[in-house]
Amino acid sequence: MRTGGISANLRSAVIGNFWDYLDVPIICLSSQVVLTPYAGTLNEWIMVQPAQIVPAVEQLCH
Repeated sequence: MRTGGISANLRSAVIGNFWDYLDVPIICLSSQVVLTPYAGTLNEWIMVQPAQIVPAVEQLCH
């Protein structure tokens, strides 16, 4: 989750303590801020997918 999750807290801590050492801004890839659906087929609509991850990594590498 973008808010309230461990990665959100970690991202905030890194930005707060190590901002001067970062070469590129932190990119936040997270699930949508909605309730998790019971139907497994709907999970791919809210979860981060490889099609979103690959461009983000490529953006960081250039």
